[in-house]
Amino acid sequence: MKKIIFSCVFILIALFCVFLFLEFEFLKKYNHENLLSFIFLNYNLSRFFMCLLCGFLLAFSSLILRIVMQNPLASDTTLGVAPSASFAILIATLFFPDFLNISKVLMGFLGAFLILFLIFIFMLKKHLNSTSIILLGLISGMVFGALNSLLILFYPEESKSFLLFNSGYFTQNGFKDIIELFCYSSIALISLYFFIPYLKILNLGDELASSVGQNIFYVKFFALCLSAYFITLVVSFVGVISFLGLFASIFVKFFKIKKLRKEFLICGFLGFFLLFGVDLFLQILQITKGIDLPTGGVLALIGSPLFIFGVFKMLKENFSDDGIYIFSYFKERYIILGLILLVLMLFFLNLYFDFSTLSFKNISDEILALRLNKLVILLLCGILLALVGFILQRLSFNPMASPEMLGINSGTSLGVLFTLYFSLEYIQIFAIIGALLVLCFLFFLSTKLNINIQKIILIGIAIMFFVDALGKIFLASGDFKAYTFLAYTQAGLINIDKNLSLFLLIYTGIFLSTLYILYPNLKIFSLGENCALSVGLNVVKVRIVFLILSAFACALSALCIGPFSFVGLLAPHIMRLLGIKKFYNQLFVAALLGICLMFLAYFISKIVLFPYEIPLGVIATLLGGIYLLFMMKRY
Repeated sequence: MKKIIFSCVFILIALFCVFLFLEFEFLKKYNHENLLSFIFLNYNLSRFFMCLLCGFLLAFSSLILRIVMQNPLASDTTLGVAPSASFAILIATLFFPDFLNISKVLMGFLGAFLILFLIFIFMLKKHLNSTSIILLGLISGMVFGALNSLLILFYPEESKSFLLFNSGYFTQNGFKDIIELFCYSSIALISLYFFIPYLKILNLGDELASSVGQNIFYVKFFALCLSAYFITLVVSFVGVISFLGLFASIFVKFFKIKKLRKEFLICGFLGFFLLFGVDLFLQILQITKGIDLPTGGVLALIGSPLFIFGVFKMLKENFSDDGIYIFSYFKERYIILGLILLVLMLFFLNLYFDFSTLSFKNISDEILALRLNKLVILLLCGILLALVGFILQRLSFNPMASPEMLGINSGTSLGVLFTLYFSLEYIQIFAIIGALLVLCFLFFLSTKLNINIQKIILIGIAIMFFVDALGKIFLASGDFKAYTFLAYTQAGLINIDKNLSLFLLIYTGIFLSTLYILYPNLKIFSLGENCALSVGLNVVKVRIVFLILSAFACALSALCIGPFSFVGLLAPHIMRLLGIKKFYNQLFVAALLGICLMFLAYFISKIVLFPYEIPLGVIATLLGGIYLLFMMKRY
């Protein structure tokens, strides 16, 4: 352990010396005697102390969460605490600036503590396992991220300062902020020092802690308050620094420290070493190449592979799929008939409803033609996404598999982001390539390395974090293309043109025809992999064909309406809740439910804030997030 700590300190000092040399050489051309000392004292030294405080606070908060949740991957990022605090601060920035000036920390604390307390209560009542807690936190983070994107799209000018701040730049802090942050955190750090004995008992397990007379609820409640407070302080002063606390809390376990106070100290230094090391590297990059990147965004890029490493090494729970059927006593044909009527009702409601007067009035032919084109696109995308979700769940034998949860949509977004900065001519090709790359990567993990599908889902979510971090970095740069990418990810139907619509229609026909031809293979495959092998089915080829079909479908749908979340997850889920048994009817009902979800999201997006239109991606994320929060009790 001493050798590792010494090596980290040596590398950090060497990096710091290189930085000082480069900065001195850079500033010599200005021929000012006191310039270097002035910049060092008021800029570099302040960044050092800010990294020191933030590194310790985030490491402490994640270590507390790991102990309370009894989960090795619990942290401010994976539990959605930092996004919720960031959302609360954005709300105050846009609508309550006077209150923000009085107490930004209090506003962030309310958002952070709310999500932590809800997860804690949910965990106590539902007895969730470690992976379900992480899924719950990540879904909460996705919901708050969608809400953040919605407000940024509606208030682009007002939120520019927030975007720059929230990306994790350390250029915005001086000694005044350091003193203020130290004063805010000093009392909480002293409280943590005296509270550690209680955490030490809690770390042994809930049963042992209860047997020695410790009130588990109050101890955990106070620990969550401390953790939420630490996270809020960092978010309030420097923005969201993703995965830093997770890094520290994971790697401190490899030191096998017996004393908890010493573990907190080493964990804090690990957080500081990583944060200051990355910040130093970015400062050197700025001096040598002129590239200015936010520290928080870069750490999120580094942290996504780290999260995948944690999933491989830490989580060992198996996935349980207990069927719940709430309408199994209805005959399937009546359910199908009811869904067809619901699709028709939603179709004509969206087509003829006057959103300005909330009534049915005569609509001009031009508006009807425009609406009809949008509804046809939504219908096709709903069919494709729902069937892709159904296929992925059958191939993986996992009800949580879907285009967004496996990172396929994120792969498409990565391809779009690449073409935005290089060549728009090949946007369809690169979007499909991005989706295929993610699918091939996950297919390799599941077949060659025998990785549990539940871990694959967490890896898919890590890919989502990676793409989101790239988006944040580009948004912080102020480039208008970054706002184009944000609009693509959330704003839905603005991306449609006639050629793409026609191509989507043709591919939907190809997809359905291929699915009809391969229907017997998929039906056999759904009985289980061993059964499929026993009847001579080439499992690998069937999987490859369906994965390629799914990648094309996801890419085309995402190009038309953005990376629309949760339709591929919700449609098969609701189909199973309806108790549909026959395999052919399952496909048909899933497609109808996908159309219903699309039409419903479109209607809500038009009516809630008329004359403004809420992005479809935000509505889908909110609906899917709420549904998944209620469904977590099944796992």
